[in-house]
This record gives sequence, structure tokens and C-alpha cells, in this order.
Amino acid sequence: MSDLSSITKALGLGQVFGNGQAPVPPSSVHPIHPATVHFPIAFLSLSYMLDNFHAAYTRTPLSSLMTVSSATMSEMSRIAHYSNVLGIITAMPAAATGVAEMLAMWKANSLKEKIVRESDGKVVYDGYNPKLLTGIVHGMLNELALVISLVNWWTKRGAKDYAPSGLNEALSALTLPALLFSAFLGGKMVYEYGVGVQRQGEAKKIGEDMGRDELKRREGNTQIKERKGQ
Repeated sequence: MSDLSSITKALGLGQVFGNGQAPVPPSSVHPIHPATVHFPIAFLSLSYMLDNFHAAYTRTPLSSLMTVSSATMSEMSRIAHYSNVLGIITAMPAAATGVAEMLAMWKANSLKEKIVRESDGKVVYDGYNPKLLTGIVHGMLNELALVISLVNWWTKRGAKDYAPSGLNEALSALTLPALLFSAFLGGKMVYEYGVGVQRQGEAKKIGEDMGRDELKRREGNTQIKERKGQ
């Protein structure tokens, strides 16, 4: 069990080559997940977009506005298929490291968050932890995209030139915006909530200062509302 835990920490949380070991605490390591997500996003997005183009060209009047040879359409279908395969392969480390990060976040935080003002004990905020909630939605959308990509791979593998069926086209059309929105949520977690980027050195100190400033801001807003009778 300890070996499994060590592997999880090494591959999931970036605790490799002494990173995360004394004198650097495990909570101060650089995460691997952000470095793994760009490849599946790029490969899967390309695959979905090519499926969408295939649907638009074969099922709408687009073919009357532009001419694409059958050889080019076949090549695009093959590129979409192989891009999907590469997306699935590269999604595996992204999913594994993402789950490891999410489990670490879950252990360190609670889904419900309550902030109490020290001066008078008044509850400043009582609700769901936005960071965890965003992470849950982000992870669910990514897993959905991975499952649909597996369905596309399985159903296309025997088709001539890996041409997409109507089902593949519909799934790709629905999954592309979901994947892009999930990528946006991932960026939101990093740039708005500072997940994984304020673990080391000066950045960690800045994050701690920002947390104190945010608490003061919330307290100030509460005091303003109290004066206005809201």
C-alpha cells in the first residue's frame, strides 16, 4: 500500500527527484497535470472539428459552396481517426494526474466552505467551495470526452477510411464545446483559484497574502451591506 501511495505521489503530484521530500513538504511540489493536458485537448479538438466538417459538408448545402475531393475527404477522416487515437493515449496521463490532484484537493478541503469573521464571529461566507466544485465539473467533462472518444474509436475502426457515421458526427459536435469549456474551467482553477501554482517559494507567499486580502475584502463587503441594511 505504501508503494502504491509512493507511485501515486510521484506520478500524480510531481514528487519526483526529491521534489516534495524534506526539506520541501509534499504540499509545496510542482504539479505534473498542467503539463499533460495540452496534447489531448489539441488532438481531440482536431478530431471533433474534422468530424464536424465532414457532417457539414455531407449533410448541409456547404458542398454547393465549396468543392472538396473525395480523396481529401477520405484523408481528413483518417486524420480525424488517428488524432482521436492520439488524444485517447495522451489523455491517460492527463486523467491520472488530474485524479491525483483532485484527491489531494479533496483531502485538504471540504465541499462546503464556511468563513467566519474573527472580530465578531459573524459568518462571512457559507456555501460550496468554488474551487472544488469547479474541479468536479472539470473532471466530469474530461471523463465524458474520453468516453465519447473511445466510442468514436470503436465505431470507426472498421469503417472505410475511418469515415464518421451520423452517430460519430453528433457525438463530436456535442463533445467539442464541452471539451473547450472544460479547458476553460481548468484555466480558471489555475489563474483564478491558484490551484497548483502557489506551492513553492515566493509564489506560495504571494498566495497566502492573497488569501488574507480576499478574506479582508469579503469582510469589507459584508460591513458595507450591513450599513446599507442589506
